[in-house]
Amino acid sequence: MKNKQKEERSSLELEIKARKELIKRLNHPAELLKVAAKKESDRRSERVNSLREYKTYSEAQEAYGWGIITEEEFYGIAKALEEGDEYIENTRTPTEIANEMLKEFIVRLDKEVRSFEFELLPPEEQERIRKEHEELRARIEARKGGKPCTGTN
Repeated sequence: MKNKQKEERSSLELEIKARKELIKRLNHPAELLKVAAKKESDRRSERVNSLREYKTYSEAQEAYGWGIITEEEFYGIAKALEEGDEYIENTRTPTEIANEMLKEFIVRLDKEVRSFEFELLPPEEQERIRKEHEELRARIEARKGGKPCTGTN
């Protein structure tokens, strides 16, 4: 192996180790974000469901008029009546978005690690793996009915 190839190999090995270390260290904050995002989602769902106590806009307006609910609660009820489940399902908090971003980042790092590890394999092993993947893809396509898999289907 030439000196340049040794340096490249050493550099790739270092990149792999660094990415694996980063993934390991990001798993704890990722778990914390996942729990926090779930709590926020549950609170939002509970809030909408509690606001649904008022079945119509006029019921909510009457409760507000009698001082049973605050102005903020009234507008929350109106929003819940208008959007309902859509509000629960489609409204995301910054914590939920951060959770998704961190998960995507970890997945991307993991893919890079696998790609670098593949590059470190001898050419014969790389070719064997490629052939296995092609055979697997062909079997999957045969089960699907022959429609070729391009990775974008």
